[in-house]
Formats: sequence, C-alpha cells, structure tokens
Amino acid sequence: MDRVSPPVPLGARLLRRARRFGRAEGGSALLEFAFVAPALIALILAVLELALVFFAQQALETGVEAAARTLVTGSAQAADISGAAAGMSKAQLQERFRQQACAALPSFLSCANLMVDVQSASSFSQISTGAPTISYDANGAVTNNWSYDTGGAGSIVMLRLMYIWPVPLGPLGLNFSNAGDGKRLLIATSVAKSEAYS
Repeated sequence: MDRVSPPVPLGARLLRRARRFGRAEGGSALLEFAFVAPALIALILAVLELALVFFAQQALETGVEAAARTLVTGSAQAADISGAAAGMSKAQLQERFRQQACAALPSFLSCANLMVDVQSASSFSQISTGAPTISYDANGAVTNNWSYDTGGAGSIVMLRLMYIWPVPLGPLGLNFSNAGDGKRLLIATSVAKSEAYS
C-alpha cells in the first residue's frame, strides 16, 4: 500500500524554492546585464549625441576660417564695392556673404540655420566677442538683426558664424541645449586684422 505524505505548508514550499533559486548560477550573467544594460545604453546614446554636437561645432570652426580669409585678404570687401556699384543693398551684400560662408560648410549643416555677424573696429579692445542673446518670434524664427561691417584695409574684423543645432532631450534627461526648446547655439568666431589691400 502506498503511503501518502502529509501536505507541505505553502511557506515551507516557497522557502525551499527560494533556497534552490539562490544556489542556482545559470542565467546570472543575463540577470546582471538586465540591471546594467539600460544605464549602459543611455550612456552610449549620450556620448553619441555629444559627439555629434562637437562634430558640428568643429565643422562650423572650419567654415569660419574659410570665410574669414576672404575678409582678411580684402576679397570680400572688393566684392562688396563691386556689388554696391551694381546697385546691391547692404542687406543683399550681407545675404551674398552669408551664402558664400554657407558654401564653406559641410552638407549636413543647413544654410537656413546659419547666422553671420561681421563687425569691424580700429582696435582689438573695441570688438565684443561675447555670446549673443538669441531672440525668437512666435513661430520660432530668429529675430536678431546681425551686423555686417567688413571695414577697410588695416581694420580689425570679427566674423562670427552662429548655427542653431537641434538637440533632442537625451537619455536620462540629459539636456545639451543652450538656446532653449531643444536647440543648441554653436558659435565660431574669428578676429583678425585685415591686410593692407588696395
């Protein structure tokens, strides 16, 4: 005759299973990775996003060097003189220079987001290189009026290229924007004395 064992209380059964689970080592690496993976993936995404911001900043720096060369050598000023003689307004000359500066940028930077500020002075101390305050209209378009004064031979010329780079809210709530509303203002500045061109 078969002997029937008495029923084991629920608490004892759970305790036995918990001990068995505690001694088991299979799948522990998977469990540890499940705890670490979200933070690791978030860190990788944040590094990639920051790398893109630095890459765009460096591309803007390269563009400002190329555009500033035209101001230092006087070719931009000569183009302005010929454009003014052809009846172009200052706004048209400024837009033409902005398009030339945009041509020096890589294709992943859109001309629509590029802003150009050109100032000249007789001494380096008169140039203000501080970051500007960007103002927006109700549609999110920039409303600042930028200066366009290329100066003459021997004058100090500051060229500032500014670019609005969209940065989404990063993982773990990281926010790389400095211009509000998921935007980062990238600024590349060149200050030099123009040559004594004729």
